[in-house]
Amino acid sequence: ERCGKDAGSWSQFGAVQGRVQTYTEDGKLDRSEYIRVRGTRERAWSGRNNELRRSVTLVAVTPDGTGVHLQGIVHKNSIRQFLHGSIRMPDYNVRSIVSSDLVMSEFCETANEIPSTYTININTNKNSFKLVLRISKERCNVFEAKFQNQDNFVRTVNIEINGEHGTGVLELGYQNNDDIESLTITKKSAELKWRNKESITKDIGYCLALEDPAASCVDFVGGKGASLALLSSVQGKEGYHVPPGFCVTVKALQKHCQKNLQISEAIDAIKLAGVNYEQTQFKEKCTKAVELFLESKISGSLKEDIEIHLKQLRSKVKKINEIEELRFAVRSSAVGEDSEALSAAGQNDTVLGCQSDEDILKAVVKCWASMFSFTSAYYRRQNGQVCECGGAVVVQALVEPRAAGVMFTRHPDAGDPSRILITANYGLGESVVSGSVEPDTMIVKRDIHNELSVLEIKLGSKSSRIVASGTGVDEESVSEVERNTACLLDDEILKLARIGVRQDELWGAGRDIEWALTKDGVIYLLQARPITSLERWSEEELLHEFDTPIMADDELSTFANTGEVLPKPFTALTYDLIIRTLEAGIRKLTPSNGDGYDSTMLATHCRSALMSYNTVYRMVPKEIDMNVRMLEMSIHGHEIADENIFRTALHRRQPRPTDKLFATLNMIKNLIISKWVMNSTIKMVSKMHINSKTENIVELFENIASAEPMMVETATKHGITTSASTFTQFIAMVVLLEGKSGFSPEQCNEISTLLNSGDVLSAEVPQALAKLSQMLHDSGKVDEFSCQDSRSAMNWLQTNLPRVHKEVLHFLSQHGHRAIMEFDLSTKPWCLVPEELMKVLKHVKPTNEGHKKARTKHEVIASLKTPQKPNTRRALRWILPLCQKTVREREATKAQYILAIHKLRLAAIELGHLMVKEWYLPRYDLIFYFRVNELKHYIQTRDPAALKKAIQRQQYYGSWCKLKFAEMNKGWVEPLKPPEPRLFADDVQLTATSVCGGEVVARACVVRDLSEIDQLRQGDVLITHSTDIGWSPYFPLLSGIVTELGGLISHGAVIAREYGLPCIVGAVDATNTFKSGDTVRLSGYTGVVQRVTIVNNDL
Repeated sequence: ERCGKDAGSWSQFGAVQGRVQTYTEDGKLDRSEYIRVRGTRERAWSGRNNELRRSVTLVAVTPDGTGVHLQGIVHKNSIRQFLHGSIRMPDYNVRSIVSSDLVMSEFCETANEIPSTYTININTNKNSFKLVLRISKERCNVFEAKFQNQDNFVRTVNIEINGEHGTGVLELGYQNNDDIESLTITKKSAELKWRNKESITKDIGYCLALEDPAASCVDFVGGKGASLALLSSVQGKEGYHVPPGFCVTVKALQKHCQKNLQISEAIDAIKLAGVNYEQTQFKEKCTKAVELFLESKISGSLKEDIEIHLKQLRSKVKKINEIEELRFAVRSSAVGEDSEALSAAGQNDTVLGCQSDEDILKAVVKCWASMFSFTSAYYRRQNGQVCECGGAVVVQALVEPRAAGVMFTRHPDAGDPSRILITANYGLGESVVSGSVEPDTMIVKRDIHNELSVLEIKLGSKSSRIVASGTGVDEESVSEVERNTACLLDDEILKLARIGVRQDELWGAGRDIEWALTKDGVIYLLQARPITSLERWSEEELLHEFDTPIMADDELSTFANTGEVLPKPFTALTYDLIIRTLEAGIRKLTPSNGDGYDSTMLATHCRSALMSYNTVYRMVPKEIDMNVRMLEMSIHGHEIADENIFRTALHRRQPRPTDKLFATLNMIKNLIISKWVMNSTIKMVSKMHINSKTENIVELFENIASAEPMMVETATKHGITTSASTFTQFIAMVVLLEGKSGFSPEQCNEISTLLNSGDVLSAEVPQALAKLSQMLHDSGKVDEFSCQDSRSAMNWLQTNLPRVHKEVLHFLSQHGHRAIMEFDLSTKPWCLVPEELMKVLKHVKPTNEGHKKARTKHEVIASLKTPQKPNTRRALRWILPLCQKTVREREATKAQYILAIHKLRLAAIELGHLMVKEWYLPRYDLIFYFRVNELKHYIQTRDPAALKKAIQRQQYYGSWCKLKFAEMNKGWVEPLKPPEPRLFADDVQLTATSVCGGEVVARACVVRDLSEIDQLRQGDVLITHSTDIGWSPYFPLLSGIVTELGGLISHGAVIAREYGLPCIVGAVDATNTFKSGDTVRLSGYTGVVQRVTIVNNDL
């Protein structure tokens, strides 16, 4: 039962790649390496783990792709030896091990009996293997959850597999032994979790006390309120307090809007303004909504319910503290904020120091209003959250602390759980959260046993503090003595850190905690939100997320052919709907080795390549012959294979006597059905209708996703006509060369002449463009046309040259869906951007030669010099029309395949516009940067993490386009190294505190005030005094941030980590040191920004 459909056991060969970074004790980057490791992953389960006495696992690979996975276990009383495993063959087959001479009692029986050399013989149903292990003496302990009650450690091994040298890992597990240094790490599930709406059956009113179980549901009280409710639920046993309070629920805001219809209309206007976004108009709509909120008053039953809960809260606080002059904090708590993927930190208002009921009611309205301010509404729109957000408000007793601040249970710059970051200032924590002063910074070291020690205390300037005063707060100066003294003692720091460790465990993830410490030493927790920057994908991870595992050092791949149709990276949606369906179509036509791991296409760096040993060299004869060379000519245009490539191909797969026969029969079959396939493809694509007229997002998505089988069939049909065309070309080349074993450059040219003759569909586009150019030239208005703006040129043609305009429309109807990168869904062909066609027409010049008459087959054949025999020319006269016919059929199916892709493209664009309308997406073209499963999940959940991932892919796409690759690649594919730009640094540089890693060379934009923001360009490094919430709309434009003021948790630092931007803070006088237009190098690793001069660079 436990190993059923959803919990079966399996083992799979593959590769893992990624960057490994190590840090010094003080958090500095020590070492950074990109590694690639081949091996296996497995899932296995046993009902008798408590009886396991010892285990052995060997995983080893060789450069030719051979892999071994062998496991053995011994139980205390029942199983003396159980062996299982598999062998991966160089031809991609995976075969089970059926027998072995390994005797567990004779191999590594104890940790002190590990031999230096050992031989194991294993057998599959078809092969035998001799493994010679040379085991290193150094061991590495494995830290893992020890549900098997074992001590595990590993040794590296050098191995020979039937003479092939390789490397591997030997993992040995023994029943717990006190003599072996070990560690048990137990991963516990989170204890604090928001409750689901469905689990609460009672009716929810306008207010909920924090102690009410329903208050832990984010749908009722928002993210902040639900987190405080959960914090409150365990405060008694965890050594901290949560200020007593209650939540004004989402239902209360809904009631208020129902009673004030003008507010509801204003919110609808904001949503509508977000569709065709224009900042000035969007701001106006937000300002209007805020004004209407502030003019409104809470009344009726809603007011009564809030006042009842305020009375109860006052009574509760007085019983606890016996304070005469009570003050309260009123905080916004929107649904969607403070989630695992979206913090919304600082987006909405907090009102501190309220005393009377009237003060609190006004503060509640102010918090509601802030949720529809420009910065808050813009933030939701950018992060795919609904406009009419569920808005709750938290009302709590105001703690008047001696010191307060923020604690990150994992250091935010790298998510390091061994370092806890605490920032603190005197008075209320608002001065720390807002970044208005430089606080003290403390680093607490946490070891693997959760032992804590103060690692560093860095004094901040602490020039002022915020304190409660009257019905609000005031800022007051801090004495020089206090400035020069840390506002927390070591014992207080460690007490806070211990609470932080427990919060990390309770939530099951790192936490960003706001805290306060009273004069009596009581610690209050005011908030605990996720550290959203920890789960951000790096550019390197996204660049390699689609990579096919390279299982052999001698693997051969090529960008020939695929590099022509997809010269740039593919987008995520294209990968799922086009690349994978294209490969599936090709696989239907290519014989598999049986296991299906021998892919014909390889994905790397978001590009497609051909796996040469699974395509061109899949079935080679024992010696290089003309067939191989002609196949190379058709794919590469030149010879490729040398003796090493051929030897590897034969090592992977020995030729069979029937290979050539079956291949020939298959191509003859494709030749016979080629015309029928072309006609059926035209018919099928003409009937391909993706209903995009629906307003239902889910329905349209399902219509797009359901097109996958048709795309596979279309790709298969194009593969059949391509096979037929290739076959006829082979015949023509064989006949032309008259049995020669090679061909000269002259003969290559004649082969090209022969194969390129005849009218084909792909030639129609340049011919049609030439015709349009000639018409423009003949009109006598070509110079006037050339002066038109490309965006208005179509209208100019309609008014001034209607005949040319009509011909342009005809061209777009026939060929408007064709373009460079036409296989990618994100590509904008001419029919979508006719201004690009206008740019082309401005540069196309008439040939003045008219349309050349196509040469007849007799003229083509008569011009050939290679044929020496009369029968050759006679045979070519019969073969050439067949070649031309199959080429036309191939081009026709390709055109239909491109048309099918275009229909998918149009549907995806429509879906993107629908999602913009409903505030799922800030821009419609982001649709292309989701994978299909991600898009489905995002439509269902509005998970901000999925949108952020898509946004990152789009941000990085431009730089990925600049990567260049060799035509042929051996082993792991690496981009060609571009010429190193020569950077000359002058003496203008500043060193400051690094808060987010990374390095960039870019234009500097110095902005001393937000009113100067119009100077900012896409990709600039922003240099400014400090940032706050008002800067939020401009962060997506940046490549780096430098601020004169700020710390590790300042607004600029938090946003930089969220966007993954190199950032340094505390760069004193940076706005005077640099000027806009300077080229600067900003290193988030070293904390340095310097002015540089670039020579021979494209920046």
